[in-house]
Amino acid sequence: MQREVIIDAEKYLGKKFPDNSADAYLLLKFDGNSTEEIEKDYENVARICLEQGAIDILISDTTEREDSIWKARGAFLEAIKGSTSFMDEVDVVVPRSSVNEMVEYIHGLYKEVNIRIKSFGHAGDGNLHAYILKDELSEEEWEEKMKSAMDKIYGKARELSGQVSGEHGIGYAKKSYLMEAMDPATVEIMRGIKKAFDPKNILNPHKVCQI
Repeated sequence: MQREVIIDAEKYLGKKFPDNSADAYLLLKFDGNSTEEIEKDYENVARICLEQGAIDILISDTTEREDSIWKARGAFLEAIKGSTSFMDEVDVVVPRSSVNEMVEYIHGLYKEVNIRIKSFGHAGDGNLHAYILKDELSEEEWEEKMKSAMDKIYGKARELSGQVSGEHGIGYAKKSYLMEAMDPATVEIMRGIKKAFDPKNILNPHKVCQI
């Protein structure tokens, strides 16, 4: 979670996040058969995080604190929408070992492309959501800068052996990026599956695997 997104959620909800001083946060939830088991697990993970460069560890050990964290997390998308005039999303997935590199890349990209980008995601499966914000750009500027940002983000995902979609599908907008990222033989297999189940092309016509 980026700090900028947390601040947006605070404004949107009118409630404070437990802490908003760091550039980014990793939210971890634990499950176990007893309080003792859970405490042992999060103590071990806290040690690993600090060894790997975390500034601090915040334990959500009260109902009020947990409520404020998860309400903020649930409000991220609407909060980002409320911070701009229009937005478009990039939904990439990269190996978990490359999440940090991808997050850093997206965070620094706004300076290169000169457009605001806000992001959050799921570190556990490498799925990252980057929202490109239109703000007060003209339509011409928006189309140019948005495409440039998308090209660069999808290109970086390919470089890290990732894919162009983690959970939101391909549809129309990602067709060209998918073809760049996938082996043509894999696309042909997808077309074969499409043909077997939908020989008349009546389901989702004009999408990627149309025959």
